[in-house]
This record gives sequence, structure tokens and C-alpha cells, in this order.
Amino acid sequence: MSTNSLAFAVLTLIGAAAGTPALAEEAPASAVAAFRYPAELPPEAAVRETLARLPELQAARAGIDYSAAERRRLESGPYEWNLRGETARRRIRQEGNSHDYEIAVERPLRWFGKAEKDEELGRQAMTLAEAAYADAWHEAGRELLAAWFEVLREERAALRVAEQAELSGKLIDGMQKRVRSGESPKMELLLAQTEHERLIAVHQQAAQRATLARIALEQKYPGLPLPPDSSGTPLPEISGEDMQAVDWVAHIVADNHELEQAQAQTRQKRLLVERGALDRKPDPTVSLRYTTEQDNDTRIVGIAVSIPLPGAARGAAQAGALAQHDKALQEEARVRGKIEREARQLVAQARAARNIAATQARIRQQAQSNAALVSKAYTLGESAFADTLLANRQALEAAQVAETAHLDALERHARILLDAHRIWALEHE
Repeated sequence: MSTNSLAFAVLTLIGAAAGTPALAEEAPASAVAAFRYPAELPPEAAVRETLARLPELQAARAGIDYSAAERRRLESGPYEWNLRGETARRRIRQEGNSHDYEIAVERPLRWFGKAEKDEELGRQAMTLAEAAYADAWHEAGRELLAAWFEVLREERAALRVAEQAELSGKLIDGMQKRVRSGESPKMELLLAQTEHERLIAVHQQAAQRATLARIALEQKYPGLPLPPDSSGTPLPEISGEDMQAVDWVAHIVADNHELEQAQAQTRQKRLLVERGALDRKPDPTVSLRYTTEQDNDTRIVGIAVSIPLPGAARGAAQAGALAQHDKALQEEARVRGKIEREARQLVAQARAARNIAATQARIRQQAQSNAALVSKAYTLGESAFADTLLANRQALEAAQVAETAHLDALERHARILLDAHRIWALEHE
């Protein structure tokens, strides 16, 4: 093979070395179900085990245990038996002294349905804690998803640059022969060497980012299977049919833990208002007394009932509970609006990301074709070597942008499945 043919072959490889195009051609309509598990994600069972071990999930789980104890406390009530004893010495003029004793057992009683309302509050505390745990689980899943795709993006970017650096090294080997034979000026070799060094520096930076992203994933989620080596592996196809076939916004809003938590909070505040209304009627204290007087000559058994006279404090407490309930209602409305807005934005982003990925794939293919043509023109002496370097750099950038856009589209789709609780949901859901 002549040196011209070798240069043409190597330059053509550089033009095509941005990676295997994932969306070079429009994929046929997918018959895959809308809720399929994305192939680019780690095994779902491993994800569940990893999430369950996270400290923030363990803390949220402790919140459920605390609410269970709080429920038992509410069911038991705030009152306890009180045992009271009293002794006295009686002095009667001209009759001598005597000892008197009194023993009393007393306890306030929850009347007017307060015990039943406290039981409702206990059950609602459990519901609120479980909703908080589910929301914490979902947020942890979002963080894992973002960290996972961050690793994929950085590693694919490093892979593309590594391929370019490797091929540029081969190009330099061919150009050195041409320079020695006098077919190419030394300046072109210097340009190629400079570009090679630049690619090495870019790859070092990209590899560092990929390493840091992988370390962060491994440290944050120990035990989770890390992404495999993606060298030479095309990215999974982007699902498109399911974006139009399913009302994703309705799915996300209908089963949203943040909204469920806000609703549970509102119900709890309403129960506290009802409990406060009952508290405006004071609980009586019933006391059983046994008294002996005059050295046991006189014995008295009696029942005493005491009822507090309600004052302004009870009314103020109920007014405060009403204000808290109104606040919870407004917070629930705010959360609902936020969830609906974010769901619509996410679905719109997913659809736009798919279109952007398709556009970037076409740009990538065009940039690779242009790099191949410029390389051919250079071997024929019809263009400068600087134009070849520029075309190849543009092909590399187009490949990186296209793969990033492809991964963005995959992440948006996975995020929709996650927010709709179609993947990584709690087992009881």
C-alpha cells in the first residue's frame, strides 16, 4: 500500500471513529411494551437491595417505627392513675388526740369520643410516616438514576476521545514516512502531533471525570453492579411509540408519594382540629377515696368528681389548629400544582430529548461523511491538512454531542418510568 493510500485509509477511519452511530438510521416502530424495563439500567433487584441499605432510607424507616410508638401512645391516652395518701393528727379539746388517714385513687377520663379520635390520629401518623418513607425511597431512586447516567455519559465521552487519540497516533506514523520521503511538509506533521497531544489531554480530562463519576457511584451505592465496559457496544434504542401511547402525566400524578404525603398531612391537621374541638369540653377527674377518722372509729368511702372550667386557652388552641389545617390545605394545593407542572415538563423534555437525539444523530453522520470527504480531498492534494484536522475535530464533537443527547433521551424515559412507579417502586406498590 502506498503512503497516499495509507494516509487516506487512516484519515477515513478518523472521520468515522467518533463511535458507532446509535441513531444513524431511523429504527423501525418498536413493538416493545410501554412499561418495559430499560436495558441500560442495573438489575432491578440489585437496585432495590441497594436503596434499602441507604442511610437516608434507614432513617426514614426509623420514622415509621417512631410513628408506631406514637400510635400506641395515642391509643393509651395521656392520663394515668394517680394514687394519693394523706395522714393527719386531730386534736380535740378535752377529748385528746386521734389519727386520721385518707387514701385516694384518681384518674381523668377521656370523654366525648376523644379516645376514638386519638386512635384515628395514631393511624394517620402511621400513614404519614409510610408516605414519607415512600417519598424518601423515590427521591433516592432519582439520585441513583442521575448518578448512573452520569457515569454512562462520562465514560462514553472518554471512549470517543480515546479512539480519536489512538487513530491520530496511527496517522502520525504514516505522516512521518511521508515527511521523510518528501511528500508532505514537516509543518503538517507538527500540526498532527499537536492535535494528537491535544486529544491525549482531552482524554485525560474525560477519563478523570469518568473515574470520579464511577467512584461517586460506587461509594454512594456499595454493592450495586457498576456499568459494564461500553467499548464497542452501541447504546440501546430510544423508545418512541410509548411516549404517545400512554398518558404519562396522569400516571405520575395519580401515584405520587410527595402528593400523598401532603394529603396525609392535611388529614392529620383536620383530625387535630376535630380533636381540639373535643378538647373544649374538659375531661372530668374521678377519684375514689377511703378515709378513716378518730383512730378508725369513723370510716368514710366516697367518690369525687372534678371538672376543669374551660378558659380562653382551649379556644385559642383550636383556632391555632384551624390555622394549621388551612396552611396544610394550601400546601397540598401547592404540591399538587408542582407535581402536575413537573410531570408535564418531564414528559415534554422526554419527547424533545428524543427529537434532539435523532437530529444530533443525523448531524453526527453528516460530520463523519464530511470528515471522510475532506480526508480524501487531502490525499488528492485538493485541501489543506488543517481542514482535515478541523473536519475530524467536528466529527468527534458531533459524536460526543450525539451520544450525550442519546443518553439524555434514555435518562428522561427512565425518569418517566421511575416517577410513574413502573420501575424501582416499593414492593407493596
